[in-house]
Amino acid sequence: MGALVVLSTALAACGGSSHSSNPSANNYDPAHTTLKAAGLQVCSQSQSSSLPNEPGAQHTRTFFVATDCNGQQTSPNVVRVYQYSSQQAVDAGYAAIKAALPANAAAEKYGPLVIVATGPDAHQNLAAINKALAKTQGGQPVTT
Repeated sequence: MGALVVLSTALAACGGSSHSSNPSANNYDPAHTTLKAAGLQVCSQSQSSSLPNEPGAQHTRTFFVATDCNGQQTSPNVVRVYQYSSQQAVDAGYAAIKAALPANAAAEKYGPLVIVATGPDAHQNLAAINKALAKTQGGQPVTT
């Protein structure tokens, strides 16, 4: 269970506007650290705690990512992380999300999270995120 808490924190935790990869820093953001370890820059992000269309979802963060943002705030590549309140909610949310995604999108369950990557590099980006999480958290995705 401890690994799930660390893992959910790894991608879903909130941080300040300036992010540190040092876990003891006040502005530490595990999501930015994980994405950076995956070789991705965060061009911009948004978050939501009000998710009426996702029952059981407690929090969502959306990241526009690229290997190099070149000063841009948007990117065709997006990583969205849904954090759920229970395994049952994860399973239901994952099924609903997968059904609604375009064919070229990638999605996986990871503990209490559903991680979705869209855009031209979706599969490559999700594979890099999985590799970064496995390296830093020791976890493996749970796919169905």
